[in-house]
Amino acid sequence: MRNFAVLNIFALMMTSLAQAQVKDNSFLIEEAYNQEPGVVQFIQTYQHMNPTNDWTYNFTSEIPITDETHQFSFVVPVMKQTGDAGQNDETQIGDILLNYRYQLLNTEMLAMAPRLSLILPTGDFKKGFGSGAVGVQFNQAVSIAINDRWTNHWNAGFTYTPNAQDSNEDTANVFGFNFGSSVIYNYTPKTNFLCEFVFNSNESVIGPDMKTAASTYYVVPGIRSAFQAGQETEIVPGIGALLGIGPSAEDHETGVIVYLSIESKLW
Repeated sequence: MRNFAVLNIFALMMTSLAQAQVKDNSFLIEEAYNQEPGVVQFIQTYQHMNPTNDWTYNFTSEIPITDETHQFSFVVPVMKQTGDAGQNDETQIGDILLNYRYQLLNTEMLAMAPRLSLILPTGDFKKGFGSGAVGVQFNQAVSIAINDRWTNHWNAGFTYTPNAQDSNEDTANVFGFNFGSSVIYNYTPKTNFLCEFVFNSNESVIGPDMKTAASTYYVVPGIRSAFQAGQETEIVPGIGALLGIGPSAEDHETGVIVYLSIESKLW
């Protein structure tokens, strides 16, 4: 009788696993799922990098507009940068992003959500915390539910900032582009293992109508788990490693990312 009860419990657990479908579960990659009506998500990420000892903290809030079709969000970055010879460290707010995202497609297997962002020049460009000009950014997110255990997310986009400035107030039009993908394994209905690949290439001003480009390549293995806090609030902590590859590996760039999401139905 006892063995029969254990088998029943095991069967219920396996049924629950089979029915669960991974959705909102990446760190640096956008999933192509807008927020449900009345559900607001607050996301905090903290990245610490070696050997520079710099860090970045981002606060993001995603807010649905009437329904899942339209979504507004904003991102407020705070950055710490190390000065020359490890002296004169600075910590300031960077350029704030205002985002609109449209749920272009959302089926059981495939979802697509393009995003258009306005970048506000709130950071001090003279100290390297911003571009000194208004910019725009586009990102296309695609999510593929392979099966109940595996999900794959893809991102591709670009950033354009006309009349960006350097510390000497020289200006140039700068361009950047991004590409990334994440693979998610749903270990349990509430716990996910993930591995992300993130590539970014961005230009910066180095003189009047002069610019240079730099690229970063990171692989990000990690884990996250979800906890219910009451009937309508979910808390999702996570942690991952930032591992530089390619040119980023040559500079021995490594780091850690700490993630915390709070998602709650507010209306």
